[in-house]
Amino acid sequence: MKTHFDCFPCFLKQTSRTGIILGMDDKAVWKLMKMAGTILSKMDVLNPPPRNAVAIYDMIAENSGRQDPFQEVKKQSTLHALALFEELEKKIKEHPDPLAAAVRYAACGNVIDYGVGSTFDILDEIESALEVEFHHWEMERFRSRLHQAEHVLYIGDNCGETVFDRLLIEIIGKPVTFVVRDGPIINDVTLEDAQMAGLDKVATVISSGCRAPGIVLQETSRQFRNLYETSPLIISKGQGNFETLCDEKREIFFLFKIKCKVVAEYVNAPLGSMFFGSMTGPNSNAIPN
Repeated sequence: MKTHFDCFPCFLKQTSRTGIILGMDDKAVWKLMKMAGTILSKMDVLNPPPRNAVAIYDMIAENSGRQDPFQEVKKQSTLHALALFEELEKKIKEHPDPLAAAVRYAACGNVIDYGVGSTFDILDEIESALEVEFHHWEMERFRSRLHQAEHVLYIGDNCGETVFDRLLIEIIGKPVTFVVRDGPIINDVTLEDAQMAGLDKVATVISSGCRAPGIVLQETSRQFRNLYETSPLIISKGQGNFETLCDEKREIFFLFKIKCKVVAEYVNAPLGSMFFGSMTGPNSNAIPN
C-alpha cells in the first residue's frame, strides 16, 4: 500500500502525541513537529506508511534522547492485558467454538495502538468481542488451512495485544513462530516485550530483522524470509502489517481493526470494523489489487 496524502496529518499527530507522552513542553513539541514537516517534504509516497514512519520515530528518538519512548506504555499495556488472561482463557475454553472465540479476542486486542489517532477501551472491546460483526470473516477457510498446516507463522503487532495473541496461539495447537520488530518503534512488540507477555512459552519468538512498524520484506532477515516463503499458514496481525503486506500474492490471513480512512477505503469496509481474512479469499473481489 502506498502512502496517501491523508497519512501526512496522521504522521504529524503521531509526532505531537509522542512528544506529549514523553513529557516535553510546547516548545520542544513544536520543534519535533517542524522537523517532522521537513521529513514529510522529502518522503517517498510510493513506500507504505510503516516504512516511512521509521524516519519520523528515529528523529523523535534522537531529539528526545529516548530510544524507546513508549517503553513504560508498552509495559503497562502488557501488565493490564496479563491481568485479564485467566478470565479470557476460561471464556475461550468454555465457548462452543474456542478457535473462533480466540480469533475474536485477538482481534479486539488490536485496539491497543498508539500509532494512529484513535481512542480505545479494552474492557469495552472484550465485552463485545464475541458479538461484534466482522466486515471480512473467513473463519472456515482459515480452519481448513489450519487443519492442513504443520506450522504457523504469526506476525505480531503491538504490546498488550500480544497477550491476546498468546490466547489464540494456545488454541491453534500447532507449532508457531511469532515474529517481533527488530527494535523499539511506537508500542510495537520487540523480543523483550514478547517474553514479558509469555509468548516464548507457547511459540518460537524471532525478530523480522526489520524495525518498521510493519513487514518491509526487502529489509527483513534471511531467517524471516525463509519462513515467510515456506510457512503453509501466515497470520498477520495489525494494520501496519496489513499496509506492508496487502499487495503480496501469497495467501495471508490478516487480523486487525480498521483504524483509518485510507485503509477503510482500500478494503471497502467501514472505519472501525474488524477484518479477518486474506486478500485472495472469496470476499476479495471488492478489494483492490
